[in-house]
Amino acid sequence: MFNLRLITPALAAASFLLAAGASQAATYDISLTGIATAGSYSSQDIGPTHYDQWVLSLSGLELIDPITVQQGDTINATITLDQAFTIPGSVSLTSFGFFLGGPGFPPGDTGFSGTTAFFLAGSPVIDGGGGTGTTGQLANTVVFFPPNNGPLTFDSLTSSFSIDELSGPVTLDYGLISYTLFSPNGSGAVPEPATWGLMLVGFGGLGAMLRMRRRLGAGVWAIART
Repeated sequence: MFNLRLITPALAAASFLLAAGASQAATYDISLTGIATAGSYSSQDIGPTHYDQWVLSLSGLELIDPITVQQGDTINATITLDQAFTIPGSVSLTSFGFFLGGPGFPPGDTGFSGTTAFFLAGSPVIDGGGGTGTTGQLANTVVFFPPNNGPLTFDSLTSSFSIDELSGPVTLDYGLISYTLFSPNGSGAVPEPATWGLMLVGFGGLGAMLRMRRRLGAGVWAIART
């Protein structure tokens, strides 16, 4: 026969361990900065679509103070530019992304759910949805379709998202923001959302080339365990 006096403490201990495991998810509040004039521009034609892209490396995720995140964690980021910056209007749609990454990124796709909000002189400019899937980086993106894909001027933004899918822990040591303007190149229409989603994955790979571009300045980290 089972000894209930032994089983009951064992169940209590198991419940404690489960609760402790569930509390391992963390929330990271981070502040990053960027020099608006330091962005890099590129363009290319792929199939019937023309892509114009701008990428800006951010300061704050330095090797001397990296953080390690995992699936279930939440990141609340505030990005501040040294001056106002304008994303030009696009013909078909505009995508904007906030990317985080580091060495030894775990294999497999990543997934997110979150929001992105833009500000100018402290006042809200526009709020957008967020979340996407990519490989090799954490990428919270928002897409503006007509008629809301006109010029957008801002000097700061917030990007808040939960990591819904990540195959293993990753140490973050770089951050960047990027926009891509989509337009027909004269041979056809812009792809459907499922197709441009794949393009975002490819464009996100630019972060790997920029990860070594460190700039002076330190980010302010506040880590709150939940």
